[in-house]
Amino acid sequence: MSKSISMKRLRSVAKPEYASLSWGLFFLVISSISSLIYPQVIRWMVDNVLQTKRIDLLWWSVGALFVVFILQGITSGVRYYLFTLSGERIVLKLRQRLFGNLMSQEVSFFDFHRTGELMSRLASDCTTLQNTVSVNISQGLRNLGQAIGGLGFMFYTSWQLTAIMLLLIPPIAGFAAIYGKKIRAHSKNLQEAVASSSIVAEETLSGVKTVKSFVRESFEVGRYTSSLDHALSFVRARINAITVFMIVAMFIGFTAVCVVLAYGGYQVINGQMTVGDLTQFLLYLMLVAIGVGSLGSLWGDFAAGLGATERIFEILEKQSLEITNGVRPNQVLGKIEFRNVSFCYPTRKDIQVVKNLTFQIEPGQKVAFVGSSGAGKSTIASLIPGFYPIDSGEIKIDDQDIKALDVSWLRAQIGIVSQEPILISSTIEENIKYGRESASSDEITSAAKSANAWEFIQRFPEKMQTKVGEKGLQLSGGQKQRVAIARALLKDPKILILDEATSSLDTESEALVQEALNHLMEGRTSLVIAHRLSTIVDADKIFVLNNGEVVQSGKHEDLAKDKLGIYYKLLQKQFSGENE
Repeated sequence: MSKSISMKRLRSVAKPEYASLSWGLFFLVISSISSLIYPQVIRWMVDNVLQTKRIDLLWWSVGALFVVFILQGITSGVRYYLFTLSGERIVLKLRQRLFGNLMSQEVSFFDFHRTGELMSRLASDCTTLQNTVSVNISQGLRNLGQAIGGLGFMFYTSWQLTAIMLLLIPPIAGFAAIYGKKIRAHSKNLQEAVASSSIVAEETLSGVKTVKSFVRESFEVGRYTSSLDHALSFVRARINAITVFMIVAMFIGFTAVCVVLAYGGYQVINGQMTVGDLTQFLLYLMLVAIGVGSLGSLWGDFAAGLGATERIFEILEKQSLEITNGVRPNQVLGKIEFRNVSFCYPTRKDIQVVKNLTFQIEPGQKVAFVGSSGAGKSTIASLIPGFYPIDSGEIKIDDQDIKALDVSWLRAQIGIVSQEPILISSTIEENIKYGRESASSDEITSAAKSANAWEFIQRFPEKMQTKVGEKGLQLSGGQKQRVAIARALLKDPKILILDEATSSLDTESEALVQEALNHLMEGRTSLVIAHRLSTIVDADKIFVLNNGEVVQSGKHEDLAKDKLGIYYKLLQKQFSGENE
C-alpha cells in the first residue's frame, strides 16, 4: 500500500478535529517563533552588554529573555494540550468506528480472524495511531519549523557558513528516505507479531481450566515466550535501523559543528563576524540539529503509525456481506422451509456439511433434529438466522427467501438458547434485559419466574443486581441456562432454536430447565437440536440427520419401531448408556 494512501487516511482520521488542531497549530507557530527569538537576544547581549560591560542593559536583556522563555513555555503547554486532547478524541471515535464495523461483519469474518488479532487492532494499533496524529505530529511540526526557521536565521547571519551546512543536507535526506522505508516495514511486522502474541495470550487465558487440567502451564508459557521472541526480532531490526540513522545523522551534525567553529572562528579573528554573530549562529545550528535529530527519531514512530493505519483501515474499509436493507414483513407466522440446501463452512470449503437438505416446518410446530456428532444439526441452527450464506438452494421464512430479508429483522424474530450460553459481564437483570432493552422491571421479573430463575435469584444477597462474572462464570450451568431462557422469553421471538440446551446439565437442573423451556416453546415454532432423546419424545416431528442429509423423519413412536433405522440405534445406545 502506498504512503500517499496512508497519509490520506491519516488526514481523514484527523478531519473532525481540524478546529482544535488549527488552534494547536497557531500556538505551535508562536512557540516556534519564540524559540527562534532568544538567540537574537543572546547575540545582542554578547555584542552590546558583555563586551561593553553595561550593567543597566544586562537587566533589560535578561528580562527580555525571561519574557521570551515564559511565552515559549505557555504556548508549548497549550499546544501540547490541544494536540493531545484532539488525539485522544480522534482515537476514541476511531475505536468506536472500528468496533462498530466489526459488529457489522458476517459471522464467517470471525472464523478467519482470531479474537486476539482483532483486540490488538482495537488496542495497540489505535494507541500507536493516536500518538502519530497527536503528539508526534505536534512535535514533528514544531521541530520542522524550528529547523527551517533556524536555517533562515543562519543564512541571514552568515550565508557562507550556511552554504557549507546545506551541503550536508542531501546525504541526511537520502539516508532518511532509505531508512524510513526500512523502519516502516519493521514497524508493521512488529505490530503483526505483537498481535500474534496477544492471540496466544487470549487463547490461553480464556481456556485456563483446560490448560491446568492437562498441566500445560509450562507449554503455554513457552508458546507465549516464543511469540514474544519472534516480535523481539522485529524490535531489534527496527532499533538497528533507527540506530544506524541516528549515528550517521549525529556524525554529520558533529562534523558540521566542527566546520562552523573552524571557519566561524577564522572570520571572528579576521573581523568579518562578531562574537555575538558566531554565538547566534551556533545557537541556531543547535536548534536546527535538535530539530532534524528529533525528526529522525519521530520518523520511526510516524512509520509505525502508517503501519497501524493500514491494519486499522483494512477492517474499517471491509464491507459487510450481510443484507441490512432488505424486506421487513409486517408479521411472522413461523413457517420454515429448506429447499435443496447445500453448505460448506468458509474455512473448510472441501467439506460439505449439509447436502441437498429439504424439509418444511409449519407455524407453531415443535420439531427436533437428532443424529450423531457432525451430522449437521448445529449447522442448521446457524443457517436459519443467516449467520452463513448457503452455497446453493433456498431457506424460506413464511415463503420469503431469507436472502431478501433484512438480516437484523430476521434475527429479531428468532430466539436461540445454546448448550453453553454466553452472558455479558454484568448483573443478572442486565443479562435478562439483553433480550429487550425497553423491558420494564415487571416484565423482567415475569420472564425470570417463567424461566424458573426467580427462586435462585432471590437467594443471592443482591438479587437481580448480582454480578454474573465474565461469561457468567459466577453462576452454575443450570442457572446460566435459566437466565438465557429468561432473556429469550423477554425477546418473545416467533421462532425458537434450542441447540442442545440441556445436554450438559445434571438431572435436577435439567428438570428445571426443561420446564422453563416448555414455557418458552408455547405458541412458537420450535427447533430442538437434541442430545438426550428423552426430551423430544413429544415433538410434532423428528428429523434424523446423517452426513448432512435427512435420512428419517416422523414422530417418536413411528421412528422407534423401525429397528433398521438410525433413530432406533440412537435410542438403544442411549438407553444402554443410561442403565450402565
